[in-house]
Amino acid sequence: MARMPLYKTTETEMISRITKGDWEIGLRLPNEFELADEFGVSQGTMRRALISLEGMGYLNRKPGRGTLVAANAPKTDIITSASPCLVDANGAPLALEPFRARRGTRAATPFEADLLGTTRLLYLERTLKFDGARAAIEETILADSALPELSEDAPVALDAFLSAHGLTPARIEAEASAEITDMGQSVALSSDRHTPLLCVRSAAFDAAGAAIAFQVLKLAVPGASLVHR
Repeated sequence: MARMPLYKTTETEMISRITKGDWEIGLRLPNEFELADEFGVSQGTMRRALISLEGMGYLNRKPGRGTLVAANAPKTDIITSASPCLVDANGAPLALEPFRARRGTRAATPFEADLLGTTRLLYLERTLKFDGARAAIEETILADSALPELSEDAPVALDAFLSAHGLTPARIEAEASAEITDMGQSVALSSDRHTPLLCVRSAAFDAAGAAIAFQVLKLAVPGASLVHR
């Protein structure tokens, strides 16, 4: 049997600490030298493990800030339905209201181009309020050929957002994960640095299975969750 590479063994142990809660979301990890010493590996092996975990979404590495635990799993709560729903701590639908918005067209990233089949996108970026306070950041994108423009006042939920623009998806897939705010997000939300976020990524598909829209919503609302209704 092939021997597991040392960096993979280190990676597995670090994932175990995160998923068990030994390393909590937002925890700043020791530097590479200290981690390498703790795990009994070389600095190069530790750096490779850190880069791998960052790519999987477990860690958030920022110049000048060190390495932070970004999530206790790269994926949680994958929901497929006509309308996945965000709820507050009491189980009521989360009422988010637009506060500030920016819209236009831009080039697609490789992931976006592959998903939506286009190199140019319509985008709408908004800061949203919950209970009167800035509580979420949202970006929704469609192919630039889909519509003339996107409405700044459209509902936040992706199914309702598309309905407001005359589009009806056959299904929506939503995936939630845990993150923490970076500096820009903290400023936008008027929150403390390293505030926990619920990050929901949603994709809408037509009856033929082609993606027609993609949305990333990051919420600093304690107790918020993604459910199927």
